[in-house]
Amino acid sequence: MTTPSALSPEQSPEQSRDGSPSPDAEQERAQDAAPAPDEATDPAPVEVAVAEPVIAERDTEPAAERTEAELRTMLGLGPVGAVMPLGVRARGWIVTGVVGVIAALLRLIGLNHPKTLMFDEIYYVKDAYSLWHLGYEAAWDDKAGSADAAFAMGDFSKLTDSAAYVVHPQLGKWLIGAGMEIFGPESPFGWRFMPAVAGILTVMLLARLTMRLTRSPLLAGLAGLLLAIDGVALTESRIGLLDVFIGFFATLSLYCLVRDREWSRARLARKMAGTTPGARAPHATIRPWLLAAGIALGLTCSIKWSGLYLVAVSGIAVVTWDTLALRRVRARAWFLEGTVAQGVSDFLQAIPVIIVVYVGCWWSWFTHLGAFKHGWTAEQIKQGLPVPAPWLSGYVDNSVFEKINDFIAYHQQMYEFHVGLDAPHTYQSKPSGWLLQTRPTSFFWEDKAQVPQTCGGGDCIQAITSIGNIVIWWSAVVALVAVVIIGIKNRDWRAWVPLIGYLGLYVPWFQYRDRTIFTFYTVAFVPCVVLVLVLALGMASGLLPPLPGSASADTQLEALFRRQIGPGIRPWRGMGARFLGFGPQFARTPVWTPPMEETDPGIYRINPTLADADDDLEPGDPLTDPRTDAALARGYDELTGYPAPSTSEDATKPAWSDGGAPQPAGRRRPWASLAKWTMAPTWQIRTEGIGLIIVVTLLACAAAAFWWPIWTGQTVSRSFWVSHMFLSSWI
Repeated sequence: MTTPSALSPEQSPEQSRDGSPSPDAEQERAQDAAPAPDEATDPAPVEVAVAEPVIAERDTEPAAERTEAELRTMLGLGPVGAVMPLGVRARGWIVTGVVGVIAALLRLIGLNHPKTLMFDEIYYVKDAYSLWHLGYEAAWDDKAGSADAAFAMGDFSKLTDSAAYVVHPQLGKWLIGAGMEIFGPESPFGWRFMPAVAGILTVMLLARLTMRLTRSPLLAGLAGLLLAIDGVALTESRIGLLDVFIGFFATLSLYCLVRDREWSRARLARKMAGTTPGARAPHATIRPWLLAAGIALGLTCSIKWSGLYLVAVSGIAVVTWDTLALRRVRARAWFLEGTVAQGVSDFLQAIPVIIVVYVGCWWSWFTHLGAFKHGWTAEQIKQGLPVPAPWLSGYVDNSVFEKINDFIAYHQQMYEFHVGLDAPHTYQSKPSGWLLQTRPTSFFWEDKAQVPQTCGGGDCIQAITSIGNIVIWWSAVVALVAVVIIGIKNRDWRAWVPLIGYLGLYVPWFQYRDRTIFTFYTVAFVPCVVLVLVLALGMASGLLPPLPGSASADTQLEALFRRQIGPGIRPWRGMGARFLGFGPQFARTPVWTPPMEETDPGIYRINPTLADADDDLEPGDPLTDPRTDAALARGYDELTGYPAPSTSEDATKPAWSDGGAPQPAGRRRPWASLAKWTMAPTWQIRTEGIGLIIVVTLLACAAAAFWWPIWTGQTVSRSFWVSHMFLSSWI
């Protein structure tokens, strides 16, 4: 027996899952319909016999068929054919372009400084040059450590044709080399151009992902801006390392997963329209956005192997979302359908694509026999030693057999290196301190012996340290707790999008207690750090509307129906805000609340002239489902961020609607200017939340200006540098 749905309130407790009466109920009605002979003359049973057919007709009424619109609401989607207004969409693209320009200016200006190879550029930049000129990573003649200095001066003669042992896939170095081919390998700007492009594109992509999740150009622009001015993202966009590419492809993977979730749920609602609860789920099909996610995840793994954990977490998220979608629509055997049938289909669509993309990115290794580890299998067989996959000999020719075994052996050696790396390093750090930026990485340091003494204070130095913008990182720690609680309590899937990044790109590092690892690895998931902060700010400010079909949306609609919230009254506030005193506490039972109006943002007063909807409610009268009424349904769509297009019928909107509420004379509705910057009703916007956004943004911008000289290697005095090292662990 299942709980009756709000969409079919007539279903009685005696009905089975498919809406038909249970056998016990049919037996009782059969007995009541056939009275004994000695009761035929009794007038009382005659009255019962007249009323009984009505009861029987109601009880045997089959479960109502669901419409596509109803199913979309169950699945957290907007109405059929709902699109954002053109003005909102245009602003979304405008802010994407603006934050892209800001990111470009911050990353490209002065990119050729310093003119020497810094930190791990001594590996990746030289490997990139070797890949583009030999087709594989080769060793450099580095007698007396002269190869790095010669390379920086444009002398590449120390490159040999002997294969070098490298421990990361080739894609990231191919990308770095592309910039060197454009601007010349002797140009520091060319070494760092492609990482800068990746950083710029990540900023713009995060803005689009945020726009997809929040439907708010304001929050999308805020996310892009905060990522553009973060120190971790900025410094790693200005150095020829690999990890910034992980951040880009990981963010692209999350974007594709979000699009796939929307696409698959819209298809599910469309296919199951006209069915009753208990109907079979539609057959699995090719999902284009899941294939795109597989490509993005394959590219992530082709930069560094740390992307493998993101693959695992993303797979779990996709299967979980698919299973819960079938549960929401009450499909038959929803758990087995989601975890087995749909899960197998998801696996077969994504994993082979990831493998093909990853192996394909090694094409140059397969086609150049001088690359590292080629010939290893032949030597093993010659000496009678084992190889990783001897069984392949019966299926492929000898050349392919040797290449495959060489490839597998190479990866085994890479794995042994990664798990065994424990050489101490001055700037190594533990993951437990990454979110608080307790030990940032120093990429570059030159003191007065190499730096012109032009700083004015004497003892001039140049330093590049990947200190994250502490306003963003420290605020995001608090936001992370709030987002996790909201994601679990309100079952808001939007909260789990950045958490996928945390689980796939941050948490796995805790298993390597003795490995040499660094804080700059956080650039892989810094977009998720920013997204967590922006989602928390959106929830606090009312710019993030509740999901259609969620318990939060139903609760807010009930409060709206009771005139406890609404235009000119007050916005909805969650438990935390009400606990802090930013709004009254609303009970779920009908209670009287004084009619109040907002005179100024955040200031309320009792107005006896306002009508109080609670006066018409009896204490024991339950509310019916407001969505069954056309006007209330329109208000529900507006509340969840899907308002109907403005028409000549707007004058007939209910009084509590955002567009139909009478406005006090001489006073503009608070935050009405944000109507084109969010899809949430403007009366839902909370003053304290907007104030918090302003404070965080201003402090983050001030922090970026404060640490800009340390992020970009400007010439400063040693005392200036020390004054910017807030924690002793930063030095």
